Amino acid sequence: MHLFLRKRTLLGLLIMAIVLPTLVAASGGGSKQAIINPKQLYSYEIMTRDMKKLAEAYPELIRYRSLGKSEYGRELWLMEIGNGPVNVLLNASHHAREWMTTITVMNMAETMAASAAKQGVWKQLNTADLFDHITFQIVPMVNPDGVTLQQKGLAAFPQQDHAELIKMNKNSRDFKRWKANGKGVDLNRQYPADWDTIRQAEYGPSYKNYKGKKPLEAKEAQLMYNFTKQIKPEIAISYHSSGEIIFWNFKTKASNLPRDRAFVQAYAAMTGYRAVAPEANPSGGGFTDWFITEFGKPALTPEIAPAVGETNVPLSYWDRIWKQHKDTMWLIGTTAYEQAMLTEKAKKASATIELTSPVTTYRYPVLNRETASSVKPGVYKVTREKGSWYEIQTSVQGSRWIAKSVAKPWSKPAPTPTSTPTSSPSPIPTPTASPIVTPSQPSPTAPNASEPSAGQAPTAPSATEIPIEERVAEDSGSSVIPTPIPTPSST
Repeated sequence: MHLFLRKRTLLGLLIMAIVLPTLVAASGGGSKQAIINPKQLYSYEIMTRDMKKLAEAYPELIRYRSLGKSEYGRELWLMEIGNGPVNVLLNASHHAREWMTTITVMNMAETMAASAAKQGVWKQLNTADLFDHITFQIVPMVNPDGVTLQQKGLAAFPQQDHAELIKMNKNSRDFKRWKANGKGVDLNRQYPADWDTIRQAEYGPSYKNYKGKKPLEAKEAQLMYNFTKQIKPEIAISYHSSGEIIFWNFKTKASNLPRDRAFVQAYAAMTGYRAVAPEANPSGGGFTDWFITEFGKPALTPEIAPAVGETNVPLSYWDRIWKQHKDTMWLIGTTAYEQAMLTEKAKKASATIELTSPVTTYRYPVLNRETASSVKPGVYKVTREKGSWYEIQTSVQGSRWIAKSVAKPWSKPAPTPTSTPTSSPSPIPTPTASPIVTPSQPSPTAPNASEPSAGQAPTAPSATEIPIEERVAEDSGSSVIPTPIPTPSST
């Protein structure tokens, strides 16, 4: 009997050894070990380390750089995810005690990159393809000095500043309630949107609610202001952490209300949060307030946790928060992309481009995976463009649309030089060879292509869709070459 059970156990283990790898592969397994650990005191140093690890793990998708330095010389880090021309801005930790928002956007960043790497799907979206059209610009910790003071206290700051910091904290050495930046200025009351009429303001540097002597006085607010003006996002989300509500309207123009209301309602339905009704005379100065008035685009301030008073959100709330937010980045990204495409018109184009790796094509310039298939590397003729898309001609599938960001302008190769035998007394010149285009090997940083959907047209059998004769005659000098990307305020 024992022998029989042992044989059954060994047989079961053998079957699992054979079947399990297949199941893992089919489900997109084999993914990298998670980098972000959300259930810890998430400091500026940990965030910086994790950001660099993410960029190393996903070099084709993630980049980072500093926007400048805080009042105490800490870097204001920016993390970019994607390669498309449409920008989406996410920022977190304007307020020191709200560093749970930093964990949230960092976890979003890793989730997005992992999904793209595994050719993930959300509704009718191949997630990897979204990043050929948009770029998430993420500032995960706007207020690194304040967060550090709230988490580590006076020990993290120069001795000569201790007395002033204690004074701003109402003579307390406990900094758990700290909300401002390192100089006692509330960064979310620093933006030029009705700054003069901000209510409930402290009259001097304080642990909370002091709006400063003038808008953009704080270095951190200046950096956010200048960067946002530079990238002109389609959508901006400024995460805060108290109340499970969403601020979304600051004197929003009537013409923009249907668009913005539809977005906040979709976000509210996904998270379960309540959208705050517009006020007749809102108090301004917040990042979302300024963004709406400056750009006329949708912006949200989600308060991502139940109200917990004057302290940080406990880590025990994390599972609840992530359950509410795990798909919100796809809603935000697709909404920004669709919004940007509304103003674009298809127009004629004349160019020759090269694809250095297999790429996803679509029947229309719409990210609907039901019309997706793949084409091989090669040289293609562009006939139209629309926003972030090129229409190309293929020999098998006909007209297809690809992201501009995956294409390279094609340069006609130089002809093969003539060769003359030196041993013959009467040399006969060798005719010049016609230039032959050999498709480049896939770039190590080129975006992956999704597999063709079931029932779609077959992939082109040839690596070069345009006949050699046509490619030799084509003059690419007139090619269209894609241009690279150089609230009522929260409580």
